[in-house]
Amino acid sequence: MTEILQIKRPDSLSKTAEEHIRKGIINGTFQLGESLPEVKLSNAMGISKTPIREALSALNLQGLVQIFPHRGAFVFSLSQGDVVQLCQYRLILESAALEQALEKNPSVLINELATIVSKMSETQEADEFEQYLELDAEFHDAFFRSCGNSYLRDGYQKVSDIVQTMRTHLSKRSNRTKKSFKEHQAITSLLGEGKVKAATNTLKRQITRGERSYSDLVSLEQV
Repeated sequence: MTEILQIKRPDSLSKTAEEHIRKGIINGTFQLGESLPEVKLSNAMGISKTPIREALSALNLQGLVQIFPHRGAFVFSLSQGDVVQLCQYRLILESAALEQALEKNPSVLINELATIVSKMSETQEADEFEQYLELDAEFHDAFFRSCGNSYLRDGYQKVSDIVQTMRTHLSKRSNRTKKSFKEHQAITSLLGEGKVKAATNTLKRQITRGERSYSDLVSLEQV
């Protein structure tokens, strides 16, 4: 039987626009609560308003964009209560994923975390802010890659872009990434020493900092 060759279709314009806007939100090009006019985005990307509208609708379903009748689309914003709930949700999922990953194959997880921390150190020395934040996200994603539980992975995936966006904005203060790096180092070292409770406590302190830093998040967006 002749093998059927699968030809990869190029992404649609709406998908391309969606990824462009998503990256702009995550990396802070678009500020929290910023208006996203279809005409402006259409002109900037050189495409019609229809794929822009489709992209904004898709991002609205994912929570990155909020659409209001007669007002248009805006980058999402979070109340203090939203931030508290998000941090609680993260803590529940990440703690469970970490526990299951350690039960399944601890050496695989710890080795992966150590590799990521090593790369984080390099980006710190080179002052590569965006690369550091990508590795920060990869560190936490490792729990879910290793846990073997697709439901935990899917649950985290639903908020991962929002979490990355918050991380970008909260990390604008120079001391944030230094503190973050030390915590990632500590989590990895503690897990390697079998001190799971201490590692989990460090993880909890890191995640819940978002609750305590809400005022910083708001003030940064007003600068």
